[in-house]
Amino acid sequence: MTPRQQRLWMRRQELLQQSSELRQRLQRHAEGIAPLLHGADRAWNVAVWLREHPLVPAAALVLLAWRRPRTLLRWGRRGWAGWQLFRRVRAAWDARASALAAQFLR
Repeated sequence: MTPRQQRLWMRRQELLQQSSELRQRLQRHAEGIAPLLHGADRAWNVAVWLREHPLVPAAALVLLAWRRPRTLLRWGRRGWAGWQLFRRVRAAWDARASALAAQFLR
């Protein structure tokens, strides 16, 4: 093994050790938010399941419209307002991110 190869091998070992230590530190720091991440994972799995089974939410919507149409209309308006707010916030966020990117790329 040449001296250069030995140096590279030693550097690789140092980087692997450092990577291992960083992974362990990250794991310790993430223990506090593990329940939050678990809840987000469960919500994502429910969303995926609903996407794969679209008849379930459609049937629930039809049942709600049949049993309580006013409730459906009230929540429909709230949902529409929430969607519009989301779109405005996302547009503002995108504009700000574009401005920051342009500023850094000068």
